[in-house]
Amino acid sequence: MVYNWPKIVQRFRLSAPCRLCRASTRTACGICDACLPDLPWTGRACRLCAAPLPLTAKHVSGGPPAGDDPVCARCRKKPPILDACQALFQYRYPVDGWIRRLKFEQDLGLARLLAHFLAPAVLARAHDRIVPVPLHPTRLRQRGFNQSLEVVRPLKRRGLSVDTGCCRRVRPTPAQSGLTAQERRHNLTGAFQVCQRLGGESVLLIDDVMTTGSTLNSLARCLKRAGAGRVEAMLVARTPGP
Repeated sequence: MVYNWPKIVQRFRLSAPCRLCRASTRTACGICDACLPDLPWTGRACRLCAAPLPLTAKHVSGGPPAGDDPVCARCRKKPPILDACQALFQYRYPVDGWIRRLKFEQDLGLARLLAHFLAPAVLARAHDRIVPVPLHPTRLRQRGFNQSLEVVRPLKRRGLSVDTGCCRRVRPTPAQSGLTAQERRHNLTGAFQVCQRLGGESVLLIDDVMTTGSTLNSLARCLKRAGAGRVEAMLVARTPGP
């Protein structure tokens, strides 16, 4: 007799309480099927900065209308350096709490949870390099890990190359939270350095959360100056914006 061991293991996997409602679940992510749809998934959003966009009656009734180009007014007026940007979630409960606990309480189990959601979106894209946004060595020593690397680390086990050496943060900067958009841009001047020529390569940046996009666009500018042909960003979450 030939046993289908993967199915047998799945059938007898121990159940655990859902992270949100505490109901028993056997899902790989630890969130039950009833709670998954209630997560703050990103709906219609700007394709350049991932800011939420309103749904029209046509979107609700029949999907995106022909010729729909989801670009917000801010990006139409002043296009960002990034060629595209996508966020999985809006920065709301419970995702906002997960990210704060990951960064400030060193709950690396949440990095694995967020990686579970991030992986399909990253795997669906073809890029020459996947680059987690680097931390300055001082901040890295303080925190003990780079959260942007941790949420993409499981992709290494799926055969994708995650590049942590092509760029680095060379200037320590104050925390971006609490700064205005202009202060954020000034804060990041000269903060990044790209260590090699990129020869027209496409780069996918990975970050945990984005507010104004100053960090990602500052890094994208450096990558393009080093020869990158296209720079996109994939985020765990996007705040409502500046």
